[in-house]
Parts: sequence; C-alpha cells; structure tokens
Amino acid sequence: MVIEILLIILILAATALCLFVIVSLKKINLQIEQLQKDVKQVVEDTIPLLNNLNDVARRVNRVVTEAENYWDEIDSSIKNLKQKVSSLTSFTHFRDAENPTQDFIRNLKALSKGVIAFWNEFKRK
Repeated sequence: MVIEILLIILILAATALCLFVIVSLKKINLQIEQLQKDVKQVVEDTIPLLNNLNDVARRVNRVVTEAENYWDEIDSSIKNLKQKVSSLTSFTHFRDAENPTQDFIRNLKALSKGVIAFWNEFKRK
C-alpha cells in the first residue's frame, strides 16, 4: 500500500512537472515571438536610418570635394602671388644692376675717405 501511495505521488509529481514544462515552453515561445517582432521592428527602423546615413556620406563627400577644389584654387592663387612677389624682387635687383654708378660713387667716396685718412696720418708723422 505504501508503494501505491508513493507511485500516485510520483505520477502526480510527473504530471505537475509536465504541466510546468508545457507552461514554461509556452512562455518561452511567446518571448521568442516578441523578440522576433522587436528584431523585425529594429531592422525596419534601421533601413531608413542607413539610407539617410548613405545620403549624408554622399553630401559630405561632395563638400570635401568642393573644399579640395577651393583649396586648389587658393593654392594656385598663393603660387601666383609668390611669382609676382619674386618677379618684383628680381625687378628691384635688375634696377640696381642697371644703375651701377651708385655703387661706383660709393666706392669712390670710400676710397677718397681712405686716402684722406692715410694722408692725415702720414702728415702727423
């Protein structure tokens, strides 16, 4: 009789365990379905975001290209300015080279001062 009571308790426990497993599996199934819905919603929300990001990347690329073009223009303007400045400085050298008489006159003045200084020292001795 004790074995029959234990067997009934065991059958009831196995039945309760089976019901618990069924209920747990149903909850897990519902959670998986909700997770699938959430993932689907995330994917649907992400696609427009990726499209917008793609548009932004194209616009940034266009802006960078335009900035590079402007930089090239600025660089060429700076080079032209350098050439103009260098041509002006070379013109100054050219002008000085055309008028060598100033250097000659300076040299003559220096020579005359040197001769006068020498003559004055020579007279003192």
